[in-house]
Amino acid sequence: MRTFSSETEDAFLSEAAPVSGMAKSIFRRLGFLVLIACLVLAAPAGVMAYRFYTSRPDYLTKKGREALERGNLTEAHQLADLLEKKGYNSAAHLLRGQTYLHQAKEELEKAPVPFPFEGMQQASQMVMSSAGLGAISPTLRGPVWKSLVLFQRSLPRRLTGADHLLDALGEFTEVMDEDPRAAEATMLGSECLVRLGDHRSAELALASLVKRQPDNLEGHRWLAAIYVDLNATVPALTHLEEWIRLDPQDPRPYRLFCLIMRDTEEGYPEAIEGYRKLLQLDLKPGERATVLKDLAETQIAVADYLHALETLAEVPGVFQNRPAILLLRADCLQGLSKPNEARIIVDDVLKEYPNLAKALLFRAKMYLQENQPRPAIALLEKLVSRHPYHHEARLSLMIAYRTVGDDRRAAEQKQIVDILQEVRTRLMELKPVTVKNPWNGPARLEAALLNSGINYSEALAWIRFALASSPEDPRIRKAWVQLVGYQPPPLLRDFQRRRQRKADNQ
Repeated sequence: MRTFSSETEDAFLSEAAPVSGMAKSIFRRLGFLVLIACLVLAAPAGVMAYRFYTSRPDYLTKKGREALERGNLTEAHQLADLLEKKGYNSAAHLLRGQTYLHQAKEELEKAPVPFPFEGMQQASQMVMSSAGLGAISPTLRGPVWKSLVLFQRSLPRRLTGADHLLDALGEFTEVMDEDPRAAEATMLGSECLVRLGDHRSAELALASLVKRQPDNLEGHRWLAAIYVDLNATVPALTHLEEWIRLDPQDPRPYRLFCLIMRDTEEGYPEAIEGYRKLLQLDLKPGERATVLKDLAETQIAVADYLHALETLAEVPGVFQNRPAILLLRADCLQGLSKPNEARIIVDDVLKEYPNLAKALLFRAKMYLQENQPRPAIALLEKLVSRHPYHHEARLSLMIAYRTVGDDRRAAEQKQIVDILQEVRTRLMELKPVTVKNPWNGPARLEAALLNSGINYSEALAWIRFALASSPEDPRIRKAWVQLVGYQPPPLLRDFQRRRQRKADNQ
């Protein structure tokens, strides 16, 4: 075997060193040239990849929505046209429909709120916005839209944004059923239908959607809102429960659920449990105060006065001296056989709010319990002079007159009480019908007419429920004019006919 001596090895290495250095230099240059070639070749590929990515429907749709958020409707329309040009028809229709809907909402925001708020009920507003609990009215107890003046003339009303709503609806209906965007198009199309007053078509579309997609949160939210707007609490509960299941951190469905459940004695326990869950969520101070008040009222209804007092103690300090909170505390003390403490609270409330109906009735009942009918009569007469159809006040006044031996006035009060009781009885008979069947307009109309002579705010609530349920019923539309003072919003088909005539004349 051949071997090298150390001298031979050193000589070899010294001769090879220049060659090795030269090779490294050559390799470096070759590597640099390869890198340049790769960059040159990669540039067109990168451009092609970028163009491919930015021409995808998801990217263009995202850019269109960003344009809408900035209020750039022109750019959104251009992107919709680009989507259609590239053959992404469903994506184009969806984006264009969103643009029209955005325009309709802008018009609605600028328009004055009519009386009463006919086009969109507040529960639907709740779903379409991020309104807090303070913006939600207990629909079951009548509307918050009251007016001191009832119009004497039948005034026509134009629904603001109707043309753009119809444009949007037309675009959403063009999205193919098998397209992944079909569910979103159904949701947005249903919003247009609700805004145009066609709750039934919206319900049919959404019911079909949630049947196919049981975990579709937006579908359940919309259905809950529609049924609450119709005062159909039985189907509303189903979708409120689904809303809670799918989004347990959202406080809005809890409160609506609790308001419905506490409407009957059987529902009190579930309402109390729901309020306690609601209080574990992130609420603003005003919202927390409202929920605690509602919980205390429910606890008082089941005679749980100790827990109700504990609940009221949790109300934020800034709300502690509100009349509603003070009277609830007095109610608890009265229930716990502490009438003196309760009396002090009620008297203090009456000093500051001498015409407050709840305080007047509370103090009058205390006088009757103390066998002091005459001061009770003074308070009750004051109350019924301001609220002539207050059933409980009339009943208490009848008892007070009998106590002092004034049979004539007692008989007069009994006659009024009997009339009011007849109305209340009939309303209770209608309740099982209306809470289960959202599309029974005649029952809702009857409730509106029954309330029209004794409780105007309730009458307005029920005529809104009736119109949402059966907008084509001529009796309901006539009653709307009588109660509200102007024509109800046009029917969806009327909007469509107007648009067609307008198009034919152009």
